[in-house]
Amino acid sequence: MRRITLLTAALALAVAPVASAKVPWVKKAKDLGIPQIENCKSCHGDKNTKDSLNDAGKWMMEQKAAKKAAECDVAWMKEYYAKKK
Repeated sequence: MRRITLLTAALALAVAPVASAKVPWVKKAKDLGIPQIENCKSCHGDKNTKDSLNDAGKWMMEQKAAKKAAECDVAWMKEYYAKKK
């Protein structure tokens, strides 16, 4: 029983940083009125890594470079989705 508890705790710790890393982005997107951002897959592919970005994620990284920003800002996605209309 103890082994199962330890394994469950270790698995939860291993997964938690990945699952919750950008949850604030989704909340901020909702607060900003960007309904297209529903979860991490709004910008990432299956692996949820920088290397598996979809078109929106690639656009975000281009904006980061163009703006010479240290971090991406989810608010930029308003512009992305405005152009998609």
